[in-house]
Amino acid sequence: MDLLMVVLRLIHIFSGIFWVGVSFFNIRYLQPTIQATAPDGQKVMQHLTQRTNFTSAVYAAATLTMLSGLIMYWRLFGFTAESMTSPYGLVLGIGGVSGIIAWIVAIVVIRSIINQMGAVGKAIQEQGGPPTPEQAAKLGELSARLTQMGRVGLVFMTIAVIGMSIAQYVS
Repeated sequence: MDLLMVVLRLIHIFSGIFWVGVSFFNIRYLQPTIQATAPDGQKVMQHLTQRTNFTSAVYAAATLTMLSGLIMYWRLFGFTAESMTSPYGLVLGIGGVSGIIAWIVAIVVIRSIINQMGAVGKAIQEQGGPPTPEQAAKLGELSARLTQMGRVGLVFMTIAVIGMSIAQYVS
């Protein structure tokens, strides 16, 4: 038994489940609820992203998923052209590349949008009143972009999950 591969696989599976599950929940349920209950929903989102470790936990899970997957792929194939073009290696590779793209969307794009939303929310809180029309418009724009990029990330996560799930059955 290769203990390192067992540990890496457990990290990959459990952190991936958390990352993908949170992402689906966020896009399917949380974001529509936040939008439907604005401005109260925006307060919930601000609390969730600024006063809890929620976003850090999601980013950590995404990073652990990606890194453990890369290490396992390297240990299995060594990134040689011959093994990467085998049906098994190719399907895992497509899943892996999709997972890396999903990670980039989450860490670079979505993180930036959430930070921008936090800055606008903080400014609204500091002024002690309702958002100005410009602030409300900016939050609406950022919220729409967050949903759009979340969906893009989910597409790549889904491809990654499918690739990981079927790779051993491809001959």
